[in-house]
Amino acid sequence: MSKRIKKSHHNWHHRKPRSLGGDNSDRNVIHVKSSQHQAWHTLFYNCKPHQIAFIINTTWIDPDYEVVVVKKNP
Repeated sequence: MSKRIKKSHHNWHHRKPRSLGGDNSDRNVIHVKSSQHQAWHTLFYNCKPHQIAFIINTTWIDPDYEVVVVKKNP
């Protein structure tokens, strides 16, 4: 994270939470607005992707659609 400079009203978001084995690599950390970061964690806490898809499918989107999560090949 040496190239990153913290800006006001923004946070660093770990795409894979550290609590689930995520690290601080550039691939895993993204700079987002503080309000968006807070909203993400309010809705999804530190859930795994399949849990997030379940929440989205059962709560937030048109029931005629489905969000599907597929793990990438290494």
